[in-house]
Amino acid sequence: MGLFNSTVLDVAIGLVFVYLLLAILCTAANEWLAALTKTRAKFLKKGLMQLLDNQPTSKDGSPDEFIKEFFLHPLITGMMKDDKDPAYLSARTFAAVVTDLVTAYSPAKGVNTTDEAGNSSDKAIADLERGLMAIPPGDIQRVLSALIKHSTGDLPKTQEALEAWFNDAMDRVTGWYKRRTQVWTLIVAILITVVANADTISIARRLWTDPVMRSAVVEQAKVRAQKPPPSVTIEYPDPDDPANPQVTTNEGNVLSDQEREVLGQVLGWHDGVLHDQNGIRWSGRVWLGRLIGWLLTVLALSLGAPFWFDLLNKFINIRSAGKSPDEKAKGPEKENVPAKA
Repeated sequence: MGLFNSTVLDVAIGLVFVYLLLAILCTAANEWLAALTKTRAKFLKKGLMQLLDNQPTSKDGSPDEFIKEFFLHPLITGMMKDDKDPAYLSARTFAAVVTDLVTAYSPAKGVNTTDEAGNSSDKAIADLERGLMAIPPGDIQRVLSALIKHSTGDLPKTQEALEAWFNDAMDRVTGWYKRRTQVWTLIVAILITVVANADTISIARRLWTDPVMRSAVVEQAKVRAQKPPPSVTIEYPDPDDPANPQVTTNEGNVLSDQEREVLGQVLGWHDGVLHDQNGIRWSGRVWLGRLIGWLLTVLALSLGAPFWFDLLNKFINIRSAGKSPDEKAKGPEKENVPAKA
């Protein structure tokens, strides 16, 4: 029969299915922790401070003067609820706040200027340039001066360039957040693995030796493969409350009662903690094997639910393509009705 519909393939499907369900639980726990610890807001503030924290606004002033004024700007304080930092900030708002703060330092705000050719310059861009000249040297002064020069003194282009600078910085912040999420995923995976005794070696052994359990797991895996892939979307539906993002999940992130029941059968401390089913105290070899099984599970969960969902679908397709004629779905058998004369 080969690999198709073999016990080996069914055990592999069962393992991938268990990994997928446990990875979904890890994702849910991660999102709960992120909401509880306000991780997104903290990383946004860290990213903003890296952009704006080296710009004094007065002679002999501290380098963090500009960033302090940034967080006191009405556009920013208006997004804070209960003095909580926002978890989301649009590039347009960032550019508007920065240009407004710098323009406020212009000593001759709103006055027309003329270039060497005698052409009148735009008041807004002129105010912005005068504001830059009025503040001490710093990161914002250097960046904005370069952006204005690159945009040939056009304010809309300068704002677009400022927004692009912000978006590039937020890409780095997203990278920080993902790396922190990976760390938390590893910690959550360890906790779930140990508490549920998700020992890969033990799971594979149970699936191999128990055809009834193996069949039940494979059937649930087929159902899971028909669902949408697990995904998490972070949205900010209320622009007045960006401190509380809305985490949206789909059907692929929800475990059914049948899947929870299957996990309960496959996982758990069925043989006790210190003794096996025959009452023999576990030896060091048994503990070593269990630790290896846990390690394999933790490494598997660190790959994430989308990876295991894609792999599960591939295995299910291989199994379906390899069905023998006897295993293919049959239509209802016709009753033996005597032929008419």
